[in-house]
Amino acid sequence: MKNKLFKVLFRLFSTLVALPISAFAIEGPIRVENGLLTGIELDSGVQAFLGIPFAKPPIGELRWKPPQAAEAWSGVKAADTKGPDCMSGRRTDNMSEDCLYLNVWSGAQSETDKLPVMVWIHGGGWKNKATYDGDILAENDVVVVSVNYRMNAFGWMAHPALSQESDKRVSGNYGVLDHLAALEWVQNNIENFGGDKNNVTIFGESAGGGSMYALLATQRSEGLFHKVISQSTWINSSNVTNLKTYNGFMDSAEDLGLRATESYIDDNLDYEQNLRRLRNLTADEVLSLQVPVSLVVDGWLYPKPPFEVFKEGQQIKVPIMSGYNDGEGIMYLRRFGLPQSIFFQREKREAQIDSSDSDITDLYVAREPSEIRATEIDYISDEMFVRASRELALAAAKAGQDAFLYVFGRNMGQPDERASHYMEVKYVFNKLPKSAPKEDERLSRAMMAYWTQFARSGNPNRDGLPAWPPFNLTEQPHLRLDVVMTQGQNDRRERLDAMDAYYADKLTP
Repeated sequence: MKNKLFKVLFRLFSTLVALPISAFAIEGPIRVENGLLTGIELDSGVQAFLGIPFAKPPIGELRWKPPQAAEAWSGVKAADTKGPDCMSGRRTDNMSEDCLYLNVWSGAQSETDKLPVMVWIHGGGWKNKATYDGDILAENDVVVVSVNYRMNAFGWMAHPALSQESDKRVSGNYGVLDHLAALEWVQNNIENFGGDKNNVTIFGESAGGGSMYALLATQRSEGLFHKVISQSTWINSSNVTNLKTYNGFMDSAEDLGLRATESYIDDNLDYEQNLRRLRNLTADEVLSLQVPVSLVVDGWLYPKPPFEVFKEGQQIKVPIMSGYNDGEGIMYLRRFGLPQSIFFQREKREAQIDSSDSDITDLYVAREPSEIRATEIDYISDEMFVRASRELALAAAKAGQDAFLYVFGRNMGQPDERASHYMEVKYVFNKLPKSAPKEDERLSRAMMAYWTQFARSGNPNRDGLPAWPPFNLTEQPHLRLDVVMTQGQNDRRERLDAMDAYYADKLTP
């Protein structure tokens, strides 16, 4: 009966909910703290301001240092072209180490509108840039901001020489510091674009979801945002390290950085001379450094592991909307390989999980050969994305915060297959192909309505949309986002509980 009701509600939603489109009327130029700028008006009436610097170029002596305030400019800057992408493993035509720029799409009609602000932090494994423009999302009476941040070794490498140079005696986490600098820019400037600096939602997917996790876990982001949407949160055993010690999964961040740079380090030189050598490397040479990207528990930005922060309820207290796709791991099957038998799957699991923990191993080994593929997808999904996504909802509920959990299930190209990683993002930004079926267009409009309503009020529910149950610790309810919406509960609970217990047992400060 409940599922039938949801089918009816979702079919009705497309006629009941209308997405507002505002004619932009803010007169330029816009003043920001560094000068005046003008944007471009789109056919929809949204105005775009592209390539706005929010920090000095992190080059030369500023490589591997916290972002510095952007310099002022004279005259009126034409913000009509995006800034360069940060250095990435995926080559682009516009890529540079000088990359700390952001874009603003505003649906405001005047500077006094005080529209909700949505700050998008892109995914891509903290190595590449995976994103869409916010122009269509901004038609929903919000201001959308997308930000660049340093990636690869530029944004995440720690090193003993860098720690020695720092007045905090830390290194790494430069990508997170870029996030904080961008959010400080939003606080100082967004009202001139018709946004409300007191109603800022940060949202991101995959590594961008990992950035949501990172920002919630540091008290240095207090007051910079008021709501969080984390999609497919990429936090797992391979991307959190301790600065100076082994953490149960990974060697210390400083050791990893030292090994990555050993061919450029001369033990006969002091740390300042070695840093000069590293800062004299070309951007391509730095990009080639084989250093894992990770959050660094450094005693300053992160006094304790984020896992403990959330377990103890010490995260930033804001409403959280979190979720994942039901087949995240499909994208990674080719990269990680599919075991050809139950024997080889068990052998693989025991190599990945401490063999003494047979309970969790058994949960991720198929019982029948026909289940091997589905079980492998489940393990990859849960370990890479699902566990941390649920962790955010659990932490919020335990702390008395409002929380909402979703499971995205639509695979437009293969409707009988589960939804793989990144598939939901084009629905959030309404960037579907022109050939997309009408039911997918309806799903995209519904998701934009949920996302923007959450940004507006901290609750995704609104008239004309299927009800989304608040998350609680008892049933752990979720909304399944698909062409037919349904509610569910306790998704993967036994497996995720076991994985959480395994993490708690293995992690060391």
